[in-house]
Amino acid sequence: MTSTLPYKEEPFGILTDDNLYLDCVLVKPAGLTDEELRAIRVWVPKYPLTKSSVITCARQEVRSYGARRNVAHLVFDLRGTGDSEGAMGDTDFQQDLHAIAEWAKERFGRISFGFLGTPDSENGRVHLWPLRAGSVMESYHYPATGSLLPPTVLYLSTYGSFGQLDDAICTRLAAAGYHVYGLDPLRYLLHASANHRLKPDDLAADLQILIQMLPSKPILIGQPLAAGLALMWASLVNKVAGVIGIGRAQAGLSPSHIFHNNNPYTYLLHRHVADIAPRPIALMQLQGNPLGGDEDELATLMQSSKMPHRLEQVSSLTMELLLELLDWVQRP
Repeated sequence: MTSTLPYKEEPFGILTDDNLYLDCVLVKPAGLTDEELRAIRVWVPKYPLTKSSVITCARQEVRSYGARRNVAHLVFDLRGTGDSEGAMGDTDFQQDLHAIAEWAKERFGRISFGFLGTPDSENGRVHLWPLRAGSVMESYHYPATGSLLPPTVLYLSTYGSFGQLDDAICTRLAAAGYHVYGLDPLRYLLHASANHRLKPDDLAADLQILIQMLPSKPILIGQPLAAGLALMWASLVNKVAGVIGIGRAQAGLSPSHIFHNNNPYTYLLHRHVADIAPRPIALMQLQGNPLGGDEDELATLMQSSKMPHRLEQVSSLTMELLLELLDWVQRP
């Protein structure tokens, strides 16, 4: 019987240099040969999660774009998890990543190749929150140190890229006395939109469920692209204490396979940001950064929002500025 799925899944194993087999699934557009592929994207699970936490993301991306992008997605189990070999506690994940990179080079030759995420965190604890039916949110908890009643921060990385820099930022925020929950919002969005494209009410419902499981009302920090989701969430849910949006925002709400945005006004941020008041909103333009934000867009958001609000234009994000903005958000 011929499959009608728009993607084909190929299960196999990859042998590491220290002789462990990693359980893998390659998800690629149906009918596309290896020679026709132009890129491989590898969804890296966070230890101790297995590939089941990210295979939905791979399927959703291939289902949505099909052969138009000529991109395949690989999901795999880290050593000591799922169906991969290795003992629990063996966290030499660089061996795993090296083996996958060598496999891609041997099978596909010169092809665009990249890892989406990193396998472990220096201090973050992995959680998988259940939200609506079929929707989950993967987060990394950095407990606060040295504070009796720590405020809560929900930190959103750039789409598809919760990496070492994000881990370091979350660690420093926790050391400064914040309960920090970090997440790669793209993983959440692909899970949440697997059954239907998301309307603003869906986003609001998911955040309201999450907030019930957090210790206090969160301050949202959205890195470039994720800034749009952070601003939408803050406008839709009044239990958000404040929001800091960094860099490009509107573009993060444009993927039509994720957001129900047939009507361009549905997710037009300058129509929503006024609803954040009287809670604080801080916007930041990273000058010279391709994802740093458009000056006209940020000016429009400032004009459309209400006090208390502020706009910072800087060459790079520093921890000093981020802590100062968090302090500003909490002032009466």
